Amino acid sequence: MSVKTFYQKKYLFTDLRHIRCGDLEWFSPEGDYLPTTNPPLPVSEARAQTGFVSYGIRLEAKEASREVIPNKPYTGQIIFEDGLYRSWYIEPPAHSTYKIPGGPAICYIESSDGFEWTEPRKSPLEVPAGDLCHEFAYFIDPNGSEEERYKCVYPVWAPQSEMPSLWEEYQKIHPRYREARFNKNRIQRMYGAVSPDGINWTSLPEPLMYNFGDTDTTVYYDKFLGKYVMYTRKYIHERRWIGRAESDDFRNWGPIESIIWPSLDWPYSQDIYTNGRCYYPGSEDYHLMFPWIYQRYTQSGGVWLYSSEDGICWNKIPGGSIIPYGQTGDWDGEHIGATHNLVPFGKDRVAIKSVESGRPHKFPRWEGTDYGGGMCWSSWQEGRLSGLVADEDGGFFTFPTVPQGRQLRLNARVHRGGDLRVGFMVTGSADVSDHIDYSYHNRQDVSGHTVDDCDPVFGNDLSIPVHWNGQTDIGIEDGVAVTIQFKLRAAELFGFEWV
Repeated sequence: MSVKTFYQKKYLFTDLRHIRCGDLEWFSPEGDYLPTTNPPLPVSEARAQTGFVSYGIRLEAKEASREVIPNKPYTGQIIFEDGLYRSWYIEPPAHSTYKIPGGPAICYIESSDGFEWTEPRKSPLEVPAGDLCHEFAYFIDPNGSEEERYKCVYPVWAPQSEMPSLWEEYQKIHPRYREARFNKNRIQRMYGAVSPDGINWTSLPEPLMYNFGDTDTTVYYDKFLGKYVMYTRKYIHERRWIGRAESDDFRNWGPIESIIWPSLDWPYSQDIYTNGRCYYPGSEDYHLMFPWIYQRYTQSGGVWLYSSEDGICWNKIPGGSIIPYGQTGDWDGEHIGATHNLVPFGKDRVAIKSVESGRPHKFPRWEGTDYGGGMCWSSWQEGRLSGLVADEDGGFFTFPTVPQGRQLRLNARVHRGGDLRVGFMVTGSADVSDHIDYSYHNRQDVSGHTVDDCDPVFGNDLSIPVHWNGQTDIGIEDGVAVTIQFKLRAAELFGFEWV
């Protein structure tokens, strides 16, 4: 049997990647293991044991706390770098009635606390012929040259004079990847710009791709894939989906593949308006999305939480809107959207900027009318966007992990009437060339470090040290892969870390 071995220092429960599903294992009345294929004779009454099968736990997304950002500063996506919150936007915004001398500019602002922002520093943006759309996305590229460390994308509506030739060229794209909102009089393309410092930008002359980049485009470099990745909105059957494209060089992009569409068990009036894709801060192993789930019946909606191990296959974390909002008539009573990224926030917290409204999303937008609403930091304690919950008794086993320290600490909340215990067992080595029986009956418990040796864990803390018979040392030789057994009662486990 082949199983994955993990070498991380810090582990989060944003999905099921660290939890073995296991299976029943069969034994004779005398306790001898019975393999599925060619078990020993004579035929006997087989008895099942649950082995590595988990029980009594569920994954649950957690609701954020909010802090209002005063004065609603105009910001785009927010990046945290070198102790500063950094943001860019294009001026003037799309649909604006005013013009600025010399044309559009990329504006850069920063903040030390996320609340008070500097005045913008502006760099002219040479936009190709056509009309700017309101979308603008950017990222810091760990793969690019120093001259192109910062990259951005923005959509432009093609001028009418170019439509006939562009429409003819567009017909060469496979029908599967064509945009239903394009026609011979309506075509949009994505363009890019690059910068060495995030202040002075140079436009790329050629378009990157055909794309209706209408809302919440996300671009980043995926070091595991060795590719640039874009998430963008698709519009199929009059419903909003999430699409994804890849590029080897940022200049030439492949087709936009549909990856998430409204679930069939949702109300048929709901779709996925934005993606809000980001990493968990400090860890590129955990891909997250904070999509706004739009409710057409009321033109409202909230932010849900999605998770992925590879950035390609996604699943919703159980739970409803993870950012609370008010009642009808309140300044935040109609809908909330999240504007990535998820960033460090204060002491032992992470946060994402959220934008709230007291009006339905498509409510008539009369010029000069103040529709209220607001802007907030929606935050969670470190590592606690989601976790495993055992209301009563529960338990599970991890996949093999090679400890990256001599102690194990838990991010957990345990009722005083419950407890949480941890044990180690060896079920195979970390050598990829090894083919080992990883079944439960074949395990070797680590002496003195089983769940029965573990001192019960109580309390509510982000870093609770685990003890076995009063000792914190894990009792495992360096480089040895171990399976971790967790037993919970009336407890929540958000993650664990080797220290």
